[in-house]
Amino acid sequence: MRTSLLELPVSDVELPVWSAETSATWESHARRASTITARAGTGKNFGVLVAEARALLMANDVATLLARVVDRRFVRALFTAWSDEALARHTMTPELLQGVSEKGSFSRLGSVRAASLLLEHFDLLDTWHRGLFGATAHVVRHSVVTQPTRDRRDLVESLRANEFAVFAPDGPQRLASWLVDLGTEPGVWMRAQGLRPYVDSRFGRVTRDAYFLAWITAADPNTADGTYLKTISDEVVARQRTETTGTDGRYFGHHVLEALAAKDTRHPSAAWLEAVLAIGGDPRMKDTPQWKTWWAHISPEAVQRAVRWMQGVNLKAFLDGVDEYARATGNTDMQRMLERRRRFLIGLYEQDRVHDVRLILGDDIRRWITRTSEVSIDYATLGGSSTAETAIVYVHGDDFSLVEGSHNFRLHIYIGGPVPPIADRRYRHYDVADLRDRYPSRHIQVHGPRAYLGVAHQGGEWIRKSLDFLRSRGIRLDERALLTPNDYADLARRRAGW
Repeated sequence: MRTSLLELPVSDVELPVWSAETSATWESHARRASTITARAGTGKNFGVLVAEARALLMANDVATLLARVVDRRFVRALFTAWSDEALARHTMTPELLQGVSEKGSFSRLGSVRAASLLLEHFDLLDTWHRGLFGATAHVVRHSVVTQPTRDRRDLVESLRANEFAVFAPDGPQRLASWLVDLGTEPGVWMRAQGLRPYVDSRFGRVTRDAYFLAWITAADPNTADGTYLKTISDEVVARQRTETTGTDGRYFGHHVLEALAAKDTRHPSAAWLEAVLAIGGDPRMKDTPQWKTWWAHISPEAVQRAVRWMQGVNLKAFLDGVDEYARATGNTDMQRMLERRRRFLIGLYEQDRVHDVRLILGDDIRRWITRTSEVSIDYATLGGSSTAETAIVYVHGDDFSLVEGSHNFRLHIYIGGPVPPIADRRYRHYDVADLRDRYPSRHIQVHGPRAYLGVAHQGGEWIRKSLDFLRSRGIRLDERALLTPNDYADLARRRAGW
């Protein structure tokens, strides 16, 4: 039998606290190491060259700059001066870089400095000056080509080997798609390529964002890895607190939400739905600030698909929760009734005839339903006499609505669109007497007696009466998909007059 390290006991190790003198000494060593690293390869009086390049840039003396770039050390000093982002934004132009590419001479360290600028700012370059990304990529590619090849992987060799990813604006997207096929995350790939310092550069961030989207596009929404979905949704939520919107007025999270809701499926996994809810919240809650932040900026098709998913979640939560409750309490009559109700309600959903679903739950059964559901659900509370164990589901179809309940609650069918008090999600509490009597009476007053049917759940008669009623009102359904085989055969015989 093999034992992994994770199974071994963990020893408690107490390290002595450093003294103030020891801490100060190590901080001094760290500062000195940082200074040495920054000055490595600069040579004598390199700071003077950087100051000269900076002065020429601020004076906009392009002629002198281009005359000086024949000196490899000055070229490096020029790109070092541009490590000041404010100066780079103002003076790093496509025209100047074109001249540097044509007349400049690059050392290997100069190539590294130029490449660092490209990676650090990447997609932002064109926001400084139009065409700046292309000009920067061109001069960096030129500088890399002029350097001799080495066996040891450094920044120059990494760029030489991965031109497709670095020197084109859509390089990160192409890289991301390739990495998804390989099953390798961008951070792992960048460290393997000698690009560890640039994992959090603009190139690294754009690549990671592109990888998230490419991963979602390639993933099966019915079986996708819940752990990685949570990684994506957690990062999106965390970034939204500090991130600004792009030029299109959308956060990166909007693109993630759009990609998640683009999947053409009726049954996404619980992990997929939780990722959607973690970012955008319930797509049906239009009056909430979260909806206005997220779903208001998503395409109508994606919103509609996400809404449909949540209808399925609520139907499943109702049926599974009531079933679990019936089994736990030994209510065999309720279990038998549920088979027909499940077939009927899920059948309507599978036919895309369900536009809205609301759950209205008594106190006791609410705990069962919320516990058995794999996905967070929205519900209203139910009050009134003897309602603690009662669960009610409201289903709005094309031009009809159903109010269905557990126990002895009758099935209420409304013709003529949604039932206003129940369809309005701003209402968070209902009295059972309103659902049983008041709302049906009001609907009949407005639409007439032919627009309503109330039927008790007795055997299989209720499902036949319901379908006959809907059919008589011009509502055509695939009835075979809503009934058990025996019930459908019985319905056909009755209609044939047998």
